[in-house]
Amino acid sequence: MINIAIMGMGVVGGGLYDAVSQNKSLIMSVLGEELNIKYVLDKRKFPGHELENRVVSDINVILEDKDISVVAETMGGDRPAYDFSLACIKAGKSVVTSNKLVVEKYGRELEEAALQNNVCYLYEASAGGGIPLIHPLCHCLSANKITKVAGILNGTTNYILERMESDGISFEEALADAKRLGYAEVNPEADIKGYDTARKICILASVCFGSRFYLDDLAEITGIDQTESKHIIEAARLGYKIKLLGVAEVNEQGETLLFVKPCLVSKDSLLYGVNGVFNCVMVKGNLVGDVAFYGQGAGGLATASAVLSDIIEAIKLKTLPILKNNPFLIKKDINLQNSVDIYGINFPVI
Repeated sequence: MINIAIMGMGVVGGGLYDAVSQNKSLIMSVLGEELNIKYVLDKRKFPGHELENRVVSDINVILEDKDISVVAETMGGDRPAYDFSLACIKAGKSVVTSNKLVVEKYGRELEEAALQNNVCYLYEASAGGGIPLIHPLCHCLSANKITKVAGILNGTTNYILERMESDGISFEEALADAKRLGYAEVNPEADIKGYDTARKICILASVCFGSRFYLDDLAEITGIDQTESKHIIEAARLGYKIKLLGVAEVNEQGETLLFVKPCLVSKDSLLYGVNGVFNCVMVKGNLVGDVAFYGQGAGGLATASAVLSDIIEAIKLKTLPILKNNPFLIKKDINLQNSVDIYGINFPVI
């Protein structure tokens, strides 16, 4: 029996429990042993839940248990998630996470600590939710020099823009509908102002280009809260859809440009047909050309799928390569050749 712990029993942590329960026999066939959730670290008690008697409130219970080989950090926020993750790594336990905030801010430090302690720090679920991105980038595309990664990285904003376009409703009405359906948080600022997308593009750029990037490296972070129906209508008249995109590209001089903002997507782009809460990421490699990754970017089970795959990888000790310190010059000016001004807002054409 292989024992693991979950830190944080929210949407993703709960989804991980469901995933382990639903695919119990499949996981056993892959690992050769049963995967057992021995502890759940949470302040809540979860009365009546199957894991009720496994809930603990003291991280030291997990740190001191030598039977725990992997810990899933699904807490959210940067503290104490970072502190607990580092403590687990130093205690000789691999950590897997869906926490984009911790990965963006502290990813390199946690990776280096994992390398020093011969364990894993894996974060497949932090950038694309349920979409496999980091593993293919690090392994399947490792022979390529990747020069660009761009895409729709936030399902909430994609849903809002689609509703504005298809039903002719205002931003406020679309946001209220997204909240009603559970696609948007009570406080949706991180989504609609572009910060969720920004953290994800930082993580993907770090993996693709071999150097750690942070929010301060982005030339611009602009969300969709200033996008109005008139922008949507005019873009459609010109043959485009407006999508909130995260973009990271590097030129031949080693200059990188990272930004997040609403863009015009043409009909010949795969991103044009990405609707609802789905995400799509485009990657350009010098050998393979353009590759696209499409799927559910959020949701308990979808994200848990990526967390669970990392748990299996960590158990097998198939570590991701440590990020290199490749030198890059950060570009802060967005001088794109193709852009369109619509009612006072400049939209890059992708």
